[in-house]
Amino acid sequence: METEVLRIIEGGLSNDKRKIITYSTKLADRLSKEGNESLAKCIRQKISTSVPQGQAQADAIRLMPLDVDSHLKIVEVYPANTIRQNIVLDPSVERQVSEFVNLVSHSSELELAGLDIKKTLLLYGQPGCGKTSIAHYISEKTGLPLIVARLDGVVSSLLGSTAKNLRRIFDYVQSMPCILFLDEFDAIAKARDDIHELGELKRVINSLLQNIDGMRSDCVLIAATNHPEMLDTAVWRRFVQVVEVGLPSEKQLLEMIDVFSTPFSNEFTSDSQKKKVFMELVKGLSPSVIKTIFDRVKAKSVIAGSQRIETEQLLQGVYDVTCNNKTECGYVLFLSNHGVTQTEISKHTGLSLRKVKNYLSTSKK
Repeated sequence: METEVLRIIEGGLSNDKRKIITYSTKLADRLSKEGNESLAKCIRQKISTSVPQGQAQADAIRLMPLDVDSHLKIVEVYPANTIRQNIVLDPSVERQVSEFVNLVSHSSELELAGLDIKKTLLLYGQPGCGKTSIAHYISEKTGLPLIVARLDGVVSSLLGSTAKNLRRIFDYVQSMPCILFLDEFDAIAKARDDIHELGELKRVINSLLQNIDGMRSDCVLIAATNHPEMLDTAVWRRFVQVVEVGLPSEKQLLEMIDVFSTPFSNEFTSDSQKKKVFMELVKGLSPSVIKTIFDRVKAKSVIAGSQRIETEQLLQGVYDVTCNNKTECGYVLFLSNHGVTQTEISKHTGLSLRKVKNYLSTSKK
């Protein structure tokens, strides 16, 4: 509660009405939870009296940062709990993410204890391994909205405007309790010794570092990159926690198969061998790709009037993703090599049993 009072005072001293309203509303919610409904009601009445209905939302939209040149939005706002994340994490990654969630959730206690600890997290690893999902997961767990910077808009065609766009984003997020998420972080945090970059782009990193250094301890920043080797060395020191998000282990793959197939019925429950075959096939694929395979199969099942995931459909999804030169004969051979009988292949593909046998016999020769 003390933190909300401090933020309200800051808003009053800086004449930031939006900040006062945001943290007053948060204070009223906290009072309600603690049983002081009468004071919470008074605060809400004061807000509604001074702010016409709908104005707060209109102000939030009006004050949303825009690119100084194109006047297009440079952030997207995702309220907490709008995207529920069923994620499967490596135990080490899960532990580090949980530590960060606790750090953010106890921001008030840390500030009152005099601990000025930045709430900054850097995620790095291969594409599709769950970095963006982790950011949404942290938003859900902490109850804070996620402000996602659109870096295609931040990096202006007029290079001198990029630093101004960054300043606008950081000013925007510091006026309310939220999480700022900078995806594809390397786009604005490239090493300053990169000989291929222009001088103006190198100055952007200086602006970025200044903005991060100027963040209050209660502000939350999450950045993600697929190319950690490209980041400026000074950037790493700005993050309290750095987490590598890698490809899933065998145990994680088993969990993902269960998570991604829910709530549809499937053959894996009664046939562990088919589950093992599929798991071996998807080793080395990112969680994003695996989820896409399951989503496509689910969509086909729904369209067909079913709520069941067939193994042959999953194999088809893997074949589509992993094979470059796709042929009818190659697909038949792929299914056969992974435990599908000739009769099942014929039924699944619509090919005659005779044609399936011919394909298989030809491939053997």
